[in-house]
Amino acid sequence: MSFTASALSFILENLQKPIILTGSQLPIGVLRTDGRENLISAIEIASSRKNNYPMVPEVCIYFEYKLYRGNRTKKYSSEDFKAFKSSNYPHLADVGISIKFNEKYINYGINAPFMKGLKIHTNFDKNVAILKIFPNLNENYVDAVLNIKELKAIVLETFGSGKINVSIGTKN
Repeated sequence: MSFTASALSFILENLQKPIILTGSQLPIGVLRTDGRENLISAIEIASSRKNNYPMVPEVCIYFEYKLYRGNRTKKYSSEDFKAFKSSNYPHLADVGISIKFNEKYINYGINAPFMKGLKIHTNFDKNVAILKIFPNLNENYVDAVLNIKELKAIVLETFGSGKINVSIGTKN
């Protein structure tokens, strides 16, 4: 969901309407599901307006009483109802009895995006790879990724603090 939200936020320039992704940790038919509340609140947030404009004209993720900027999220738990976090950007809304929007963090755009037309970007360079870094990563896997023909960029996906320890060995 975080990858989808991030991609959509870059594909849809000058977005004038909310796109809110949500889901649930438990299936919607299960008694204790979080899905009903997530869905209802996401719809309510998407339909919220101020001065006849959408309150949140950007791509977001709503989960467990918080609305996050989509391209600033990461799923960090498969067990907790608070499945998503935004470590590097404040959440955009808190949901309780009422919805409290953190308007100073919502992207209303520079130079009034409502006056600009939506621009959809579809031409992406496909010569990018993701390299997941984890303990005991196989050297052959790293070599294979680094030697992909016409590769222009590598996104490093790390865990924990994001540090990478490198050991340099010799090949026989």
